[in-house]
Amino acid sequence: MASTARLDYKKFEINKKWVFLGLLVWITSFFIDIWPIIFLTFFCIINSVMLSFKRYFDAPVDPEFSTFSAILMTVQYGLIYGILAGILTKFVSMMYIKNIKVNYFFMMTGYVVAAFLANIFRGYNVVVLGLIVTLLANTYLFFVRKFIVNYSAFEIFSYTATNIIFNFVLFLGFSEFFIKIMI
Repeated sequence: MASTARLDYKKFEINKKWVFLGLLVWITSFFIDIWPIIFLTFFCIINSVMLSFKRYFDAPVDPEFSTFSAILMTVQYGLIYGILAGILTKFVSMMYIKNIKVNYFFMMTGYVVAAFLANIFRGYNVVVLGLIVTLLANTYLFFVRKFIVNYSAFEIFSYTATNIIFNFVLFLGFSEFFIKIMI
């Protein structure tokens, strides 16, 4: 037997904050190039989500988007955006996971080094550039981890190996795609 009662429905409501934000971005885009800011925001969000496991346990692994984003932003938008990407992706993830450590600030210098190296070797293909800069930046971070932060040999190996492997996967699989969509 079919019921004659009306189905419950939810009235469609528009959140005025999102409309205002959309209009603000649209108006701002007339005056400045908004695409670097959009990709910078995207990389900050994806890095924070990726590192959210560190909110619950602190394992010596380093799968991060900071190196990847610093290199891509440098290649596509210039050194300033590359440095901003390297610093902000790590800083925003620290705020998101609510875990601020002094060694994270030293790690940010590695991402700045990656941006500088990407700017120096800018003429290379983005995949080759990413692989070279990842190796060089991790060499720098090896010395930072060993002599400044005083990590154990296991931690140094674990952080370095996971970072290199993860960034190699990112550059081999996704860097050309991102360069094409980064207007």
